[in-house]
Parts: sequence; C-alpha cells; structure tokens
Amino acid sequence: MITIRNWFTHRQSLSDAQPRLERLTPPGGAHRLALAARGGLRRALLALLLGSVALGGLAVAGPVPALSLAPGSEAPAAAHAAGAASTEQPQSWLLRWTDPAQAHELRGTEVLRRQPDAAVEVVRPAGDSGEDVETWLRRLRGEPGVAYVHPNGMVHVLSGAAGADSGAANAAGTEGDAGTLDSKYGRAAVSKASPSNPSAGTDDVQVSSSSKSGSLDSKSEPFNRATSPSNPSAGTDDVQIAPSSKSGSLDSKSEPVNRATSPSNPSADPDNMQTDPASSPSAAQSEQEDPTALPSDAPSQSPAVDSPAEAGLAAVKQQAVKANDPELAKQTHLGLIGAAEAWKTVTGNTGITIALVDTGVDLDHPDLKDNLVTGVNLVERGKPPEDDNGHGTSVAGVLAAAGNNGVGVAGVMWNAKLMPIKALDQWGDGTEEDLGEAILYAMKNGAKIVVLSVGLHRESPYMEDIVNQAEKQGVLLVAAAGNDGVSLGSKAAVKYPAAYPTVLAVGGARADRTADTRSNPGYELDIMAPWHVYTTAVGGGYKKEEGTSMAAPQAAAVAALVMERNPSFKPYQVRELLRQTARDMGPAGFDSTSGYGLLQADRAVLGTLSKDAHEPNNSSGTASTLPLRANLNAELSSAKDEDWYMVDIPYDGKLMIGYEGRVAAGSPTPTVRFGYYEGGKLVREEDTKLAGKSIEFAVNKGSGRIKVQFSNPAQTQALSYALTTSFTIREDAYEPNDRIGDAYALQPRSQTVSGNFHKQADRDWYVVDFKQNGQLKLSLSTNTARIDPGISVQREGQTLIIYDDHGEGASEQTPVISVTAGKYYIRVHNAISLDASPVAGTYSLTMDFQPALVDPNEPNDKSYEALLMKSGTEYVGVIDKSGDTDWFQFRLSSDSATGLTVTGVPQGATLKLEIFDKRMKLSGSGTTDAAGSLKTKDQVLETGVYYVKITADRVFQNNYYRVKLSIDELVAGFRDISGHWAKDAIVSLKGKGIVNGSAPYRFEPDRSVTRAEAVTMIIKAYKPIVAAPSTGMFKDVGSHWAQDSIAKAVAKGWVKGYPDGTFKPDEPITRAEMAIIIGNAEGLKPRIQTTRPFNDVALYDWYTPMLSAMKQDGKLSGVEANLFKPNDTASRAAFATLLYRYV
Repeated sequence: MITIRNWFTHRQSLSDAQPRLERLTPPGGAHRLALAARGGLRRALLALLLGSVALGGLAVAGPVPALSLAPGSEAPAAAHAAGAASTEQPQSWLLRWTDPAQAHELRGTEVLRRQPDAAVEVVRPAGDSGEDVETWLRRLRGEPGVAYVHPNGMVHVLSGAAGADSGAANAAGTEGDAGTLDSKYGRAAVSKASPSNPSAGTDDVQVSSSSKSGSLDSKSEPFNRATSPSNPSAGTDDVQIAPSSKSGSLDSKSEPVNRATSPSNPSADPDNMQTDPASSPSAAQSEQEDPTALPSDAPSQSPAVDSPAEAGLAAVKQQAVKANDPELAKQTHLGLIGAAEAWKTVTGNTGITIALVDTGVDLDHPDLKDNLVTGVNLVERGKPPEDDNGHGTSVAGVLAAAGNNGVGVAGVMWNAKLMPIKALDQWGDGTEEDLGEAILYAMKNGAKIVVLSVGLHRESPYMEDIVNQAEKQGVLLVAAAGNDGVSLGSKAAVKYPAAYPTVLAVGGARADRTADTRSNPGYELDIMAPWHVYTTAVGGGYKKEEGTSMAAPQAAAVAALVMERNPSFKPYQVRELLRQTARDMGPAGFDSTSGYGLLQADRAVLGTLSKDAHEPNNSSGTASTLPLRANLNAELSSAKDEDWYMVDIPYDGKLMIGYEGRVAAGSPTPTVRFGYYEGGKLVREEDTKLAGKSIEFAVNKGSGRIKVQFSNPAQTQALSYALTTSFTIREDAYEPNDRIGDAYALQPRSQTVSGNFHKQADRDWYVVDFKQNGQLKLSLSTNTARIDPGISVQREGQTLIIYDDHGEGASEQTPVISVTAGKYYIRVHNAISLDASPVAGTYSLTMDFQPALVDPNEPNDKSYEALLMKSGTEYVGVIDKSGDTDWFQFRLSSDSATGLTVTGVPQGATLKLEIFDKRMKLSGSGTTDAAGSLKTKDQVLETGVYYVKITADRVFQNNYYRVKLSIDELVAGFRDISGHWAKDAIVSLKGKGIVNGSAPYRFEPDRSVTRAEAVTMIIKAYKPIVAAPSTGMFKDVGSHWAQDSIAKAVAKGWVKGYPDGTFKPDEPITRAEMAIIIGNAEGLKPRIQTTRPFNDVALYDWYTPMLSAMKQDGKLSGVEANLFKPNDTASRAAFATLLYRYV
C-alpha cells in the first residue's frame, strides 16, 4: 500500500490542488482552462490516494498478471486510474465531534484547522500513520464521540450554463468579454473566451496570459492593496474596507450612508423622486435596448393570483418609483420582479447585515462602496476581500448597488449593509470547509441573510449541520439552484446548498416569465427570479450577466426588504411570504420547474403572511403539493381541520417527515396524527405528542397522500406547525452486494442491470464466470447529476482497475477487455465521493460480451487484397492462424510526411510491420516492443501507392492489434501548417530564409515564441551590420545557439537584457514585446495618441505608442473586437505574421 505523505506543507501551497467550491453564471473559458491546467497536479495527488485505498478490493499476496485489455485499449496502469478518477477526490476530511467536550487527540491523524463553532476539525492521515486511507477512515469513524468524517469536497461558483436556452431567442446573452478588468490596481483580466472558439483568421491565436514583469521595457508593477503602507488592516483576518470618498467612507464604527434619508441627496425623498407615468411595472421593462425587455403590455403566462399582497397593491394606487441611475433602462430584471412598485414602500434595509459569500467584491466600485461593511478574506487571510474573479462583484450589484444616486445601476436594495466574504479564489473555486467557515463567520458577525451563488451536486452532513445551525440562529440562507438544465437535461438537479430544505432555492426565469431551460429543476426549488441582469463589474464598470447566480441575490434583496417591513420575522416566515406572493409561472401552486413562481417584490413588501397558504386542502381531492425535500409551514385551525398533502414518490423507498409543532411557552402540546395513503387506502398512521418528531413511512413509487389532523376531536386551540420532508430510495434487487465476497452473480451474456446507491458509501459488486474467451465492454450511466458513475473491473486474483474518466451525471465505459475463461468482478460506485451519501436516482450497468474475435479486414492475406487505409483512422486485426499475413495500402497525392503506429499486441507476441512502394521495394520496417507497441519514424514519401505488410511470430485471437496511419502534406517543408491561418506568412518567410522549423518537418505555429527565436528571426530579416558585437554581456547566453543574433540585436538597441545580467533567451515573449521588437527593428517611430489603440491598452502603458504606430500603418490588428491582449504570450505564427507584413 502507498501511504499519503506531505500533502499539505502550507494551506496556500496546494490551494490549486485542493478540491474546490461552482458559481452559477454561464461558462467562462478561463475558468475551464484553469481547471484543466491544474488537472495534472490533482491527478498526481489522486494517484497516491487511489494507490492507498483498497476500495473494497481483495489484497492479493505476491505478483499477479495484469487484466488483459484488448489491443488498443488504454493500459490499466496507476496512471490510468489517476487520470480517470474524478479530480474532486479529497485531500482532507471534515471530522465533527458529537460533543466538543469529547474531542481528543487521534492517533495517526494530523489536524490542519479547527472550526470551534461547528465542533469540526479539518484532518488528514499523518505522514507516519502507516495506514491506507480506508483503514484510517474506518478507525476514525469508530472513535468515541465522532459524529462523522466527511471529505472536504469541491465547491464552485455556479459558472456556466453549457448550451443555450432552447427557447430564449428573445433573451440577451452574456457579453463576449464583459469580464475584462481595467482597475487602477492592475488586476488581471478574467477572460470568458471559450477554448472551442479560437480567433481564426486573426494574426494570433489565444494563448495563456503572461506576466508583465518579463517585458523588455516594463518598469512598473501593479499596486498591491494587501501590502500597501496605506492599508494597515491587511495584517488581520477581518479587513476593514478602506474609505474611498468623503461622502461614502466607512470605518469600524460608522454605518453605511442611507441615501434615502441623506440630507445631501434630496432626490431620495419619495416626494422628490421621479415617477414613471406608465402603468407597466417599470419603465425599464418597456425599454427595448436590451433583448430581455418585455413590452409594457406583454400578457402574463398565467393570470394574477389573489394573494395577501393584492389588497395592499390595490390600495396603494400610486405610480411606481423610478430611480435616477443612468443605466436603469438596461436593468429589465427589476421590472419583471416589480421592484419599482416595491420602492414606493421601501428601498433598503440598513438594520440588518447581508453576507455575500463569493469571490469577494470590488471594494472601490462607486456603486457599491457606500453599501459595504467590514468583510473578510478566507482565501488569502489578512488581505481585503477584493474580487479577483468578477463574479462576486456582479452578484453584489444585483443585490445592493446604490440606488437613486445618479450613478450606474440600482440594486434591488438601494441602501444596505453588505458584508463581502471571499471564500472562493480567482478561479471561483473553494472547498466545503471554506464555504462552511464563511457561513459561520457571517452568523458570528451578525448577518441575518447569507447569499450563496455557489454549489455542488454532493450532499454533505457538514454543510447540512451548518445550514441547520443557521436556521436555529435566525439566519436566512439564499442559494442559486444551478445552470445545468440544458447541459445535463433530465439529469439536472438543484445543487447544494440550495437543495437543503431550509435554504431558499432560487432558479432562473426568462423575460417572458417562463423558466429558463438552463435553470436546474427539482422538488427543492422555491422561487424564480430573472436569469438575465445588467449589473456592476470589477474595475468600476457594468456589464450583462446571467445565470441563477444572478437570480439568487434578487431574492435575497427582496427578503431583506421584507425584513425591513417585518423585523420580527424568522427565516421560515420570510421564505413563506416570498413563496406566497410569487407569481405562478406554470400550474397553480408548486411545480418542480418553477417552484412557487416568479419573485414579486411589490407583493412581498406589502403582503401579509398567511398562517396556512395551502388551504383549502381539507380532503384528498384538494390536497396541496408537498415537495419531497422541503420545509413547509401550515396550521390546524380546529379539531375539524384536516390538512391533506400530495407527494410524488419517484421510487420505492422511505419518506421521512420532520414535524415541529409551534405552541406558546407553557401551553400543552396537542397530539397530532399523521396518516399515509396510497391508492386511496390508509397504509399507516402514527400519533405524536411531542412538539418535534421525525416520522417515517415505507412508500411505493407513485402518488401518495398525507393527512395531518388532531387526534383529539375536542381540540379547540389552533396549532401552527412545520413539516420538513426527505426521501431515501429503497435498496435495489441485488443487495446485499457491498463486498466482493457478496458479489451478485450475473450470467456471462450481454445484459443491462439497474441499481442504486441507497446508503452512505454504497458499493455494488457483481461477478461473471465466463466459460469461453471473448471481448467484454462495460458501460455505466445514470439518470441524475448527483451520481458520478465509477466502474471497476477485476480478474480473479488480479488488481482492481478503476474507470472514471468523466464527471457528475456523465456515462462511463471501459475499453474493450479481452477475457478468458474464469471469474471477473465488477464494482459500481458513486465516484462523487469516497463515502457518498444516498441518492434518489439509479444507474444502469450495461455488459456487452462478444465471444471470440473476428478479423474485420479479412480476406487481406495477399497484396492485391490490401485494405485501403485513411489517415487518422484506426484499423484492428488479429493473427488468427499460423502464417497469417495482413495487407493494407495507402495512397499519397503529394509529397507527405507519413508514420504508422501499432498498439495492442499481446504480451509474448511480436508483430512486424513492413512498408513497400508499388514496385514492392522495401521503404521501411519495424517490430513491436515489449509493451506491444510500435511507432515508425516520420518518413517523407513521394506521390504514389504504398503497401503495408503485417505479420507476427505467434497466433493471438483474444486481442486486436490496432494500426493507425498518419499523413501530413508538406508545405514549405512543414507538416503542421497546411490549413493554418498563418500559412502564407510562414511560407514566404521560409522562402526568404528567415524562419526554420523547430522540429523535423514541423514549424509549431501555435507554440509560444521565445526571446531567442524572436531575435534570430529579426536578425535574418533585417540583416543589420554590426561591427564586432560583444557576445559576453549576458551570463546565461554563453554558448547558446542564438548568441550571435542576441549580440547583434542588443548592439542595435532592438532588445535589452535584464538587470540581473541575464537575457533569458528561452523564455516566451508577450504580444506587446513582439510589437516592440519588430517595431524597433523596422525603425518605426512610436506615436503618442489621445485615444487608446485597443480597448485593453491604456494610454499610459509603456508599449502603447508603438502599438498606435503599427495600427495606424495598418500592420497590426487585435485578436478579437478591438482587443489586443498585450500581456498574452505571442505565438510563433503571430510573430511570423507581423514580421511578414513589414518585410
């Protein structure tokens, strides 16, 4: 067993390797690229983890043969297991003590951090524990006082609805590069360019960002707030937001300026405010500038529903308030939720604190700074909670951008006390510990509402504990439902923490008041709010945004307005009022697509909370819908009152109802009777005299009814009560099969098995006893994103091999496995976590077994029977008899670089490959190595027909060999520029002797160009005459191949070295440096302009004059709409293209 050692030397040292928290806005390319870049490190750690975890497999003594995979399949090595398994496996665990007094030192365990408020410790195996992870976990869970040990799993800002809303033709999309930051602090730009949409046709391709510090003439560094002498608070965890204006400054004792009552803002007085003469909800709603806007007379999808708020709305009979913010017309979401009407009653709430757990906030944004209070940075402790991603700033603007201040936009709340808590890093990632600590910090520091536009598909006892603690302390949690409705289809589910019953789960609605198809549906959904918004952006700007991340802060803001009007309300009352006053978007009442309907701020702030909004439900026929995972509040008004609820049971299983009777202090608790009915017949009933009890019913798939009534027919006093529901699926038909010794026997034939994970850490084992040789392929799919299918295969007496290449909800499959007679074990588990919670969903395991192997290319034993090969296509075959010869042929229409690869030859066999021209003259040959693979050397062949002959030294029938041909047409001697956008420039420069290949027959156009390569190209292009250039001025050039070119370029003043006496010839250059080098060599005079040459180039940047000159000459263009991306690395293709335009 491999033990796990030295995973954490410092919390920050492996921050990228930690499984992290997902934001709920549409997908950013930078976010995905960043995760991909870190995948290697995560997989390396994961390889250690998988190597140390038996995961229920057999421990086999001594060496054993490897599982026999069919030729062409990936080798079942540790590297495969590491690369295949989910990157969300933990490097630490959350251990909770039932009673903090029971906490004690645990053998073989290292405590990384503690959360005293939650009685939780963050732990990992000690380096010298000598135990594998599974044994360590099992021992810890058996320790006295340990409630659970749970993986510290991944959480993200909910970024990205993959795929477009199929019905959102009238909805505005996210701006293409709205995330570009232009802050005076020099923060890096957050790119949203998708890697699947390269900038074809431009003079460059998109490459990763490069640091400015390597620029040839850069002299300034970005200002670092955290270390600035003007920021003395940077040394603490609780960072006080620095004052940024006289009127809006905050200190540790001051409150945010209330614009509604400020004497300096007379327009904030309702009598002085502008009003909208239209009868529509808001003037913004009729504004057609934004495609999300609705005409003011657009009909509703459903008629207005009478609610407690309707009477108040009718009584007001006043015009809606219109703030004076200049960008208000773009904020069509405000009209959809009735914000303008609500503002006539209330515009803010500075009596409570609202915590925003996200990527931080732009603390200097002119539309946010006056509404901010002290926050904290949990990612880089001691620094301000500054937003280095952009997501948190957008959420903050929707929630509480200062309104009616003549600047930018207006939040749903004009005045607020918004506490920024940075729990997510620049990529929008964090851990469950980060999320939990953020909520605990918010509660400890007086927040009454916590906004969470983050999520994960995995349920967590740790998060559930914190959610329950927040409810007990009177803190309302509001969370986004998720954006996977299109990408995951029917598998999409409300993400956690939104899925917990006492968290207000918010989905996304389109401008036509229907659910956006990208918004996650589910029975945990509460309400909807507009998907599209116009909000604040990092750097003091504004932009369009979208997603349920933007819907959640709208609901949180309205909740705060409700609390302003009803300061004694508890969280459940706020949730109920928002549900009761929501506007139906589908069927009346609750549905899993839109919850209770569209958020309506005007109704909510004027509404009166109904004690039982589910009435009339006094019979089975009028039963009110009770979602499976929800918190519901109602009332039994008398002994005659019966409350009936309808539940839609998705599977056979167990329905749990948490009952809480609310009685006045000192009053007796009446006995309440619960009955469960199926098909109109009573299945079971139970009485409870307790004010709080959990009641369980065994249920079958289908529609059920629950009846709640007093047991005593003489009961006279009414009783308010709450129901919290949950559901657990019944075990599948193959249980018990949690261990290899209990594996369920399957017949050796093709078939599909349906199972589920009904308990924590459930693993399902199957065994197949094959009676003959053949090929086996396994596929595993699921119907919910809360399952990440993981499949493993083990030949009896061999090693367990894991296949987990994809993520949550995605299907997995093994390569084709060549099986021989004997037993094979198959294990299925939920790879979302090593000890995943039960899931109300199923998986389907499909076994495709094909006896024996047949060569699909036969007959091809003679050269005249040779099969025609195509480049890039893989061909399989077998040597099924002694003397078998397989012939193939390929044809070249021009001189080309060719190569052949062979894989999959079984151990012990050697395959020989020979290449002949049309005259049967041998052109090349090779034999497979011990691994059964062969790759011929790249060979340039002339136009013509060629034959490939394959033979082997022994027969093999249970493995396919796999052969693939690669053909690359040579252009100017290069095999990798045909069809490339920079081909003409490269061909021209090659003809002039200016460029050469970087590898045999390759130019590598998309690779970053190095300083040495760039200098060499300009020397060859301009051929400067330099008398005896000095070659010893740099200590790292020495005998470098480019030393002469470097010396000449430096002598001409075209380039410079670094202050430390180095030139760093092999480092890449940026696009700005590319322009400077070529401009210097060309003798181009920089031009100082009054306008910026590109949107992302500032007038004062050191390279701006040269870029302006080149652009005016018509030689320089950007990578996309007026963007140059000066700090990105320059590719060889981009450098060659710009040089070609001058020479």
